[in-house]
Amino acid sequence: MIDESDGGSGDRTYEESIIGDGLVVNSDRKHICGWPTDTVTIDHVEEDVSLDKNAARTDARTLILFVPGNPGVVHWYTNLLTEIVKQLGKRFAARGISYAGHGVGEDVVGTKHDHSQSFDADDQLGNKCEEPKVKGSLRDMRVAWTMDGQIEHKIKWIDDLLEEEQQKYESSPGIVFLSHSIGAHFVQCILLRRPDILAKTGHIIHLTPFVRFDPPPLKKIFLSSSAHSYKYAIPMIVNLVGVLSSSMSQNWIDAILEKAGGIKCTNGRKIALEIFSNPDMMRNHLVLGSQEVRDLPEHPNVRPK
Repeated sequence: MIDESDGGSGDRTYEESIIGDGLVVNSDRKHICGWPTDTVTIDHVEEDVSLDKNAARTDARTLILFVPGNPGVVHWYTNLLTEIVKQLGKRFAARGISYAGHGVGEDVVGTKHDHSQSFDADDQLGNKCEEPKVKGSLRDMRVAWTMDGQIEHKIKWIDDLLEEEQQKYESSPGIVFLSHSIGAHFVQCILLRRPDILAKTGHIIHLTPFVRFDPPPLKKIFLSSSAHSYKYAIPMIVNLVGVLSSSMSQNWIDAILEKAGGIKCTNGRKIALEIFSNPDMMRNHLVLGSQEVRDLPEHPNVRPK
């Protein structure tokens, strides 16, 4: 693990591990739209130009861009992405990103001062994806708390990736989008807003996509009511989870996540325990989720906002 300076906007953490079958998996924490954000890159060794500064690409390169569901923690999906790149071969690489405000640590989820802002997810973003003008100033929580903010956050990530690829290879890669749950809606919105990204996209693959909200009537009434009263419901839920997590042993919580939550991966349960024991992370997850329920269309093929 190496701590590096990121030019004044805080510390960033970089980790590299070379695994079997000639793959390189990098985890990096980058500042995107003012938010320290966890990212993952997966390359075949021969395609990783950091290993050979004089390396030249001889074949067309395709990037798999992964956008997760909510909670948007990319490290839950690293093993999946690694296996995909392994199976597809040397012309493919993968890039994944967490959501703004989703992860482990105060620098990721926001400080107590950041969370002192009113979480009115109906506000429109003002200056989208701008870094704080003054060091130590409040981050714009609307980037973390709204779908519009998260979409702009992913667009900035993609723009940075494509610029990096252009500088390394003097050409743009092909793109395959891979998404999970509400990430499918984000990808749709990205491609509607940015025809230039759409033009580079060869395939779009959604895993259990959440692109419309139309559950059975009773469930719909309950979820819609909770989502519309989120300013009152979310503090209650956060406090309840805090009481439960502090009164139960980690072994008990781990067992619940495995048996009831269906999380079989030990590392996945560790990540879940860390993020859901943080009330600020829980708040970010729930505020964003409540807007998903309120604002997703009920019918398919409706142009998203």
